[in-house]
Amino acid sequence: MIRNSKLHVHHMIFSSRSNGPGKRAVIWLQGCSLRCPGCFNPGLQNPEGGLDMETSAMADQLIAHRKDVEGITVSGGEPVEQIEPLIHLLSIIKEKTNLSVLLFSGKTLAQIQVLKNGPELLSLTDVLVDGTYDENLANPQGVWPASTNQRIILLTSRYLESDFEGIPSQEIFIGPTGEIIETGLYGSEERGLSENSSPSGRDWGRER
Repeated sequence: MIRNSKLHVHHMIFSSRSNGPGKRAVIWLQGCSLRCPGCFNPGLQNPEGGLDMETSAMADQLIAHRKDVEGITVSGGEPVEQIEPLIHLLSIIKEKTNLSVLLFSGKTLAQIQVLKNGPELLSLTDVLVDGTYDENLANPQGVWPASTNQRIILLTSRYLESDFEGIPSQEIFIGPTGEIIETGLYGSEERGLSENSSPSGRDWGRER
């Protein structure tokens, strides 16, 4: 396993109820080559944005919050495009905590399975929400997943499909410097992250 590595990160928050079951930490990774029409988070497509963060330092932050949350949600951007450092981060989390992992990816389960290191990533994931967002198939606001072509795939017994019902569709936080942090799964009615959003948080994004 890689001793240490870096992830290109747009933002992290440590208390969200709109990004999966229960209270969760959320990581938005920077960079996505898929360019889905109607992308919720266009500001996260550019691989030059965001910050490089050491996976060991990120793990330390997440472990420090392990008693406050039940899991981690990894979104983007496209997390699978940073698969090796992501595996390093999640390996530490799984070794040192009981936190669940929910992964959003524009790639399908079958596509991830044939990637180099894809099976290892899936072995560290409890729930995969797979497939590209299709704005023509968008679900109503707050209904998981964001479009009907996507799937919620339970890779372990940690959750049931019913755990994805009734999740708040939106959260708005005021950050320590006054920035507005908006996050959630909003369906077809919401706008996404702006190109000017920064790693310290601005308009916070829906899941794809």
